[in-house]
Amino acid sequence: QSAFHKGFSDFFKLLQTSAERKLGDIMKNLRQEMRTCVFNAFHEGTKKREMKAQGLGEDRVFSHTSAGVLLDRITDFSKYCKSCGINRLAKVTPEIAREYLESKVHTCSQKTVNEYRSELIKLGKICKVDLKCEKVYVQNDIQSTRGAQAVISRPDFLKILEYCKEHPSKSAVCIMLEKEIGVRVSDIAYGINVDMRHEMLHIRCKNGKWCDRPITPAIREIMALKHFQDSLVGEKFRPVKDNSINKQLRRIEDKLGLEHHSFHDLRRRVAQDKYDELRASGLSRSECLTAVSIWLNHGRNREQMMLKSYIADAW
Repeated sequence: QSAFHKGFSDFFKLLQTSAERKLGDIMKNLRQEMRTCVFNAFHEGTKKREMKAQGLGEDRVFSHTSAGVLLDRITDFSKYCKSCGINRLAKVTPEIAREYLESKVHTCSQKTVNEYRSELIKLGKICKVDLKCEKVYVQNDIQSTRGAQAVISRPDFLKILEYCKEHPSKSAVCIMLEKEIGVRVSDIAYGINVDMRHEMLHIRCKNGKWCDRPITPAIREIMALKHFQDSLVGEKFRPVKDNSINKQLRRIEDKLGLEHHSFHDLRRRVAQDKYDELRASGLSRSECLTAVSIWLNHGRNREQMMLKSYIADAW
């Protein structure tokens, strides 16, 4: 054993002894509790591969390097917990672990946040508490003319909607309807079935998937417009071709002197507004990303795609 490793080992044992002295009958804080658990889980020289083959070892630490990494994570995590009024191991939950990771999304890379999550899961097993939470995604900060950064501003969208009200047409009705239902341009042009009996719009979307939107008072106002009624074929809303809607949107932007945005950029605006609404209601960042993904008919586990393509400000 090298002098360096022997010195490190002696120092680690000194830390362990020091921590154990404090145990006694004294109530320890979160940092001390978690550090003691790591010290007790440290088994230098144990054959890690053999233990893993037996399905054991998840709650043990086998190297000084791993121990050092976990102790660093404990220091940062416990500091965050203290700021939230949590200073005992018994009060730590998966929710506080998720909130801790979410506090890193604007300053750390995805790789780093993933590593922190793995370290917390490991600490949970060592400390006999549940610190496993869903994957947390960082904010996509790559400026682009496509994706989430291409979202139309709320003031510009409102100007377009006002123009559509003052200059009604079938394409204008589609743009107004988009604010309420947030679907693709082709879905509006070809996929909407009106079910008045159940007060619902059944919308056939990309890849044959369906989504439903309740007929709200705002949607009912749009449905009462002449150009909407003229576009009904039985219970099917068939206005104009999707390309015609995009062309009309471009004409409106030109007349108003606005930056050009596609219909899909309007969908991004609706998605961002939906996210903001849910976030303001008290849902967590991850919960909002999942909820908006489902509402857009993308389904679950698409949070990273949401940040890349729809949500420019995941506050």
